[in-house]
Amino acid sequence: MQEQGVEARPFSEVEIGRDSEDMCLLARFFNGFANSTRLSILLLLARRGETKVGELVSELEAPQPRVSDHLRCLAWCGYVKVRREGRNAYYSISDDRVLEMLSLGESMLQDNLEHLEACEVIKQDDC
Repeated sequence: MQEQGVEARPFSEVEIGRDSEDMCLLARFFNGFANSTRLSILLLLARRGETKVGELVSELEAPQPRVSDHLRCLAWCGYVKVRREGRNAYYSISDDRVLEMLSLGESMLQDNLEHLEACEVIKQDDC
């Protein structure tokens, strides 16, 4: 019997193990969602659509170089795309699958909120 919600065997060709090159690459991919600043950027873009860098900086109350570094990371990994107009850079979600991942994460969070709030492993400092 399959577990609820599990229909296929994801990454069936990926070599398992903490030293696996495939695993390290996959972990790097998911790391885009694992940082509070990058996740905040993704959520803002999901809510607002295309947004100017200065507006993201203002909303996040973070230094512009830090926001730009995170945006470069997100763009490099394919989560966001940039459109330049003169001296301004506008970012938006690059792929609807990013929105699906965010939606799935929100749904799973709601289903497991009590457990996550009680988990001793997750600390405020880790965000």
